[in-house]
Amino acid sequence: MKLLVLLLYTIAYLYIIFEPHISSVTTFLLGIAAVLLTSRFNFSELSTIVDFNTIFILAGMMIIISILKEQGIFTEISKRILLISKGNIVRTVFLINIAIFFLSGFLDNVTTILIFIPILFYIADAIQIDAKPLLISSVFFSNLGGMTTAIGDPPNIIIYSVSKQSFISFVTHLMPVGVVVLFLQLFLLGKKLETHGMNFVFDTQSIKQDAKNPQLIKYLVIFLIVLIAMTFHEQLDIELGIITMLGALVILFLEKKNFQAVVNEIDWDTLTLITGLYLLNFSIEHLNIFEPIVNTLSQINTPSILILFIFWSSVFVSGFLSALPVTLIYLSVIQKLILSGAPITLYWALALGVGIGGNLTPVASLCNIVGNNLLKNLKNERLSFIDFTKNMLKPVMISGIISSVFLIAFSVIGF
Repeated sequence: MKLLVLLLYTIAYLYIIFEPHISSVTTFLLGIAAVLLTSRFNFSELSTIVDFNTIFILAGMMIIISILKEQGIFTEISKRILLISKGNIVRTVFLINIAIFFLSGFLDNVTTILIFIPILFYIADAIQIDAKPLLISSVFFSNLGGMTTAIGDPPNIIIYSVSKQSFISFVTHLMPVGVVVLFLQLFLLGKKLETHGMNFVFDTQSIKQDAKNPQLIKYLVIFLIVLIAMTFHEQLDIELGIITMLGALVILFLEKKNFQAVVNEIDWDTLTLITGLYLLNFSIEHLNIFEPIVNTLSQINTPSILILFIFWSSVFVSGFLSALPVTLIYLSVIQKLILSGAPITLYWALALGVGIGGNLTPVASLCNIVGNNLLKNLKNERLSFIDFTKNMLKPVMISGIISSVFLIAFSVIGF
């Protein structure tokens, strides 16, 4: 039985790596098969297998973002950045990357790069430099920003649901790391740009004429209320999934839209992939397949060494197997380790590991895939697997070293 379930598990992951366009279907299918093999499946027990809080958070945010995008809020943000920069190229690049970083902490990473990468490509053409470094930096900052909050990306949403740590805890532990890495990488990016276009200024007059939309305030206020409610969800005693879904329903009501109107904006592949992974993980845990790994790691008596092992191994494993499935594998092990007395810092090590490791290869995250496709569609160029990894290796290693310092500090002071 164990061998058969492991075979299904392996096949599912091979499809995730080599056939990602149908991986959601195969993972869901093989997940159901694995559950049927290990236990008598009953729909009334589905909530004990699948974390519907995670599913609700993702679905609610997808609906909210689709309406905000339709109303032009993100386009307006990009216009404001261009106006604030007063046409200065380097200032614009810095502001765009800062916006990508902070927006990705609360929005879908793909949305942020779809908005800003075309502007960066225009800048590259204007000052006649290679667009690839600008693409690499924007994808990196998008993944980095998604790592800094409980709702920034699907792996963090899952870690949040499992760990039961607060929204504020995610921000206080992960945001400082992200901000330090952000400004260090901006400094390095500035060094690359300092010999190009420092005095180049483009005209922003046409942008000024179309910079006002009276509907924006209403939608921004609603979105801010949702974010504030998320921040204080523990005091409100309401799960994040309920808050995001309520926010989505309010916006749909105000827009006089039904679910059919936004059904195409919901990423069903991501939702079904996560559900399938939950089913597979339930089967693996049911058969105690991860027990030998837990027993081996529990022999590490120095917390800092265990934390760094979880961090660095998740960086490289998620770089090649994709961040989302790796998160669920590691959580199965980490939960048991924490029950055995390991520090909860392991959750932060995992969040940082998969967040940073998600930059390592072009297949490590959806953001990377979309960014590379934009380069092909808009510039008729492409970064190969090796070129992408080579360009990302330095920022990933620098981020890893910075994260290691923070994690050791967390372990020492018990934060």
